[in-house]
Amino acid sequence: MSDRISPQQWGAMLAAAPPPLLAIDGGLIRRWSGTAATMEQPPLDHHYLAQHLGGPKQVRRQGEGGTITSDVAPGSVTAVPAGASFHWRTRGPIEFTHLYIAPRRLDRTIRETFDRDPRGIDVLPQIGWEDPLVTVLLTAICDPALDAGPDGRLARDSWFEALLARIVHNGSTLSPTTQRARNALAPRTLARLKAHIEANLAHEVTLDSLAEVAGLSRFHLCRAFRETTGFPPHAWLTRTRIAAARRLLRGGDQPIHEIARQCGFASPSQFATSFRKVLGVPPSAYRRSA
Repeated sequence: MSDRISPQQWGAMLAAAPPPLLAIDGGLIRRWSGTAATMEQPPLDHHYLAQHLGGPKQVRRQGEGGTITSDVAPGSVTAVPAGASFHWRTRGPIEFTHLYIAPRRLDRTIRETFDRDPRGIDVLPQIGWEDPLVTVLLTAICDPALDAGPDGRLARDSWFEALLARIVHNGSTLSPTTQRARNALAPRTLARLKAHIEANLAHEVTLDSLAEVAGLSRFHLCRAFRETTGFPPHAWLTRTRIAAARRLLRGGDQPIHEIARQCGFASPSQFATSFRKVLGVPPSAYRRSA
């Protein structure tokens, strides 16, 4: 364990200047381009997923398990467990997104979502892993546009939970016969969640706060919430904000920027974009027609 280094230390060792790291709960995101075609990857203290970008390429990995050469498609993922060390060579576009996952964070998902002791459950090393859900979730998590939305953090946390569960389900040594899932939310639980959201519209609503209100793990909350309402938590929250804004637009003459603030939007332009996306018209036009 002591010879493992952090993603930050590894980034400082590479020839290309390390781009900024985006931190999420138990994870780090970094997008790389222009690094050398050959690379020595030391053992890290994080698991990591590398999403291949820029076009098709050929990747050769040397290390434990021998030498493996694979043609990889854009959007596919290479998975490396914490502690593994490899020599890599890439022929093709040098462009990747790395998602580093703290082992303690993945262990939490194994315990809370799958009711298993994480000891002995390992991430499988893979090259060019083509799992459509992993690709979609990883792309969504790394989208910088999330940082501009009022509920971007909630969306990213929700997708990160789903991605971790998918890694354990399809990309680890966990036996699928031992897995279990919870059912839809009980009516009282859903009522508590709705009340919490309504009471905090002017503030940031986090996935942790919703999970605490529901008494569920973050993953189970996301799954049960979608099963019950048809929407993931962040989409429901946005629609609840819009519904509150509609009431204010119909019922008074408050300035639109004040309505945006009361409903938890960071700016009038953000409010207008979200409002138009849901209702098809901007707030000003909705007010005139109300």
